[in-house]
Amino acid sequence: MMEKSYRPQEDIVTLMVQFEQDVKDSPELPDAATRLLRARLVFEEALEFVRACGCTVAKAGEDGTKTTVIDEISVVAAPELAPDFTEYVDGCIDQLVVTYGALVAAGVKAQSAWDEVQRSNMSKAWPHCSECNAVLVRGTGEELVHPDVAAAHGGNWHTVLKVHKREDGKFIKAPTYSPANLKRVITEQIEEARAIAPRA
Repeated sequence: MMEKSYRPQEDIVTLMVQFEQDVKDSPELPDAATRLLRARLVFEEALEFVRACGCTVAKAGEDGTKTTVIDEISVVAAPELAPDFTEYVDGCIDQLVVTYGALVAAGVKAQSAWDEVQRSNMSKAWPHCSECNAVLVRGTGEELVHPDVAAAHGGNWHTVLKVHKREDGKFIKAPTYSPANLKRVITEQIEEARAIAPRA
């Protein structure tokens, strides 16, 4: 089987287009609402990583004691601060550097973990029949099947992914959504490393 090429930025374009998010064709600072959303997402993921490391965020008191504040801090818009496009890009690249560094420090190869997370994210979209718009269902395994097998257009249909939203605009995950199984990916990488490690 041919290995899929590792193209994370292209995968994110696919994901963002699928979920009706703005994708720019040339460098341009995003609008204020998009910057706030992206800042919140980066911050949220950073805090999740801090917790995953067995760490927390603390504030030093005047008496030298530390108070945990990880759940009391948030990102808010600051109209008095002018955005800096160069620093925006620098911050994104620096995050990639430290994120890849964290993976390397843990001995994890990014590609298979990335592919699994991308697969899971894309499964949030609802699979529909290209001919009748019926919502597809999961078969006995991972495959998607037409809910009316007898009238499934003689097999002349394909899967079309669509976004479903609540009235407030929040995306609804498809019933066929499947969470990322990173434990499996990590276990496979450990087993692969053991298989090629020289025997002592």
